[in-house]
Amino acid sequence: MNIHILLPVVVSFFVSLVTCTTNSSIIQTNLTDFQYKGVSIGGWLVLEPYITPSLFNATLLSNETANDIPTDEYHFCEKLGPDEAKKRLVEHWESMYNETDFQEIKQTGLNLVRIPIGYWAFETMDGDPYVSGAQDYLDKAIEWARSSDLKVMIDLHGAPNTQNGFDNSGLRNLGYPGWQNKTEYIDHTYKVLQQMFAKYGTGDYATDDTIIGIEILNEPFNPDLTKLKDFYIGSYNDARNIQIVNNTIFFQEAFQPIGYWADFLQYGNVTITTNATTNRTITKRANFSNVVIDHHHYEVFTPNQLANNVSTRLQDISNYASSIGKAGHKSIVGEFSAAMTDCAPWLNGVGLGSRYEGTAPYTNDPIGNCTAVNQSIDKWSKQMKKDYRRFMEMQLYQYGANSRGWIFWCWKTEGGATEWDFRALVKNGIVPQPLDNYKYVKNGVDTSMSSKVILSKIFLLLPIFMVIL
Repeated sequence: MNIHILLPVVVSFFVSLVTCTTNSSIIQTNLTDFQYKGVSIGGWLVLEPYITPSLFNATLLSNETANDIPTDEYHFCEKLGPDEAKKRLVEHWESMYNETDFQEIKQTGLNLVRIPIGYWAFETMDGDPYVSGAQDYLDKAIEWARSSDLKVMIDLHGAPNTQNGFDNSGLRNLGYPGWQNKTEYIDHTYKVLQQMFAKYGTGDYATDDTIIGIEILNEPFNPDLTKLKDFYIGSYNDARNIQIVNNTIFFQEAFQPIGYWADFLQYGNVTITTNATTNRTITKRANFSNVVIDHHHYEVFTPNQLANNVSTRLQDISNYASSIGKAGHKSIVGEFSAAMTDCAPWLNGVGLGSRYEGTAPYTNDPIGNCTAVNQSIDKWSKQMKKDYRRFMEMQLYQYGANSRGWIFWCWKTEGGATEWDFRALVKNGIVPQPLDNYKYVKNGVDTSMSSKVILSKIFLLLPIFMVIL
């Protein structure tokens, strides 16, 4: 039997038992106009090697080489075995974040944390090497956020057999995401989401507005879009049937062009072919309400992007944000960074080089050298600091002006990925404090070159003035 058909009925029955004596009607949240200024808690409850490389390096035995370093959380757990993996992960969960981090996040002017978590934190599949326990730390983080007056977006970051092939899904299989290959993978994802809706959309969690919403799935890459729309409709309907709170449901854009999702959100339907021989179809529907499209934008994953100068990047950001503003639906830029290179070690994956230096497996001509940017920010040149500040200011301004706001990836790293470390960027003056204290961008325009342009014109006109005199 299809778990997607059966489980909502079972879950809804138990939820009704809990809520019938208190408040069985939907609690309407007052956050539909919330302006996001957030940061992701990356690398904590879903491992990412470039954020915490020490965890992965520590798996090497004395007789092993760099080729034996696990590429993701799946292989980290598989290599160490359940007991040792659990021991090391608990140490990691305990040490990487605590309540002080959330207080510091609030002090920088941010108002939300996006917390990625994998399906295995709720229920593993047969044969999975993953270990459980991360869910308890998600619950702690929600309490820390509540204490610091921060909102929480819970983000299902990893699905069975990887929805994107990236290590950030828990399982790296570049170019071959397998989540849609079997019905059992999709059904298991439904099952996990239903558990999330039942836990975080009812009971005590529904009595305040700390949890602003749930992201259905992070970054599905090159999916069958009809199947993905079917999944989005099914998950949305589950959320509204199970939860007693009308929180925000986030659909990640799946790397589709801006505006692609407008008709889907307006009409809320998709037609599925159920029998290829007879061409039999059915139409799935949802009456979407309080749905936000989550756009992710980076400027570092093609050689052409990496070759752009700062001024070109600023114009690209302005154009990109403007197109979001015209898309015709609610949106956020739910991931972006300060990165203008792909130099952070293992950013592209364990054992992989960078496009910026043209190192294997990339075959493009080198664009630059990673030495300078991989230093701590206090060692950057004045010009580098200025350029990165201009880049950050333009993103903060444009994403805030043209969408419901932004969420930076991520709050902190171990130190080798400085372009992705919001805390370090704040401490070194790359991110303005307060967040709207722009030095170079005024009303969405980069003014950093204005004085130089004026001076150059004066020098050009100086000979004419001398002749007149």
